[in-house]
Amino acid sequence: MANGNIKGIGEALAKRIVKKFGEETIHIFKYEPKRLAEIKGISQTKASQMGEDFVQNWEVWQIVGFLERFGMGAEHAKKVFDLLGVNAIEQIEANPYILIDLARGVDFKQIDKMALDLGINYDNDKRIESGIKYGLIRSTYNGHTCVLKANLIEFVINLLDVTTENVTDGLINLKVKNEIVIEDRNGEEYVYLDTFFNSEAEIAIRIDRLQKAKNVKKVVRNRKRIKKSRRRFPNRII
Repeated sequence: MANGNIKGIGEALAKRIVKKFGEETIHIFKYEPKRLAEIKGISQTKASQMGEDFVQNWEVWQIVGFLERFGMGAEHAKKVFDLLGVNAIEQIEANPYILIDLARGVDFKQIDKMALDLGINYDNDKRIESGIKYGLIRSTYNGHTCVLKANLIEFVINLLDVTTENVTDGLINLKVKNEIVIEDRNGEEYVYLDTFFNSEAEIAIRIDRLQKAKNVKKVVRNRKRIKKSRRRFPNRII
């Protein structure tokens, strides 16, 4: 409590709280925070806020412990809590692969091992689809927005030790859910994450608009301003 995670609780106050409530301290914070006002200097409002802060930090600490079991650092815990809330651990246990979408740079093999340890089958749809998305995300580290479909399938087969049919079905499922886009280019298919496809399309539209835009008025106005400045300040270099 006295490490700064709970606002308003320093070392001295933490000792007074523990001295007052002893082994019931955690219970008081979680379920009866208003009783903290029994301690001199803590108002009812402050007691309620301290209880809320404790519960949030408690959940983060639980997530830290859970993720560390699978070799994942504490730096991911707060973001996981912010996005998934108090039921974060239950959601991760149901589908560990959601961590791929939550924390950029997370090691897929660690998450996959977590999922397999929790009993998810090798050909589970969530596993296949997450492997595909991981392959697409990984390609962005090298500056690519899309991947040749054949290369992506080969990558996922080697990553997950599954069949071509498994990966093809995963691509179909992701496309149906609008999480990926498959584009045909002269007979070859390329796969995008939906967000990257839309971003690239928007950039192309804006570039096209810039190429077609006329900027004559702006240039004329600037030239007039320059001439006016020269007349007002003839000795200044413009």
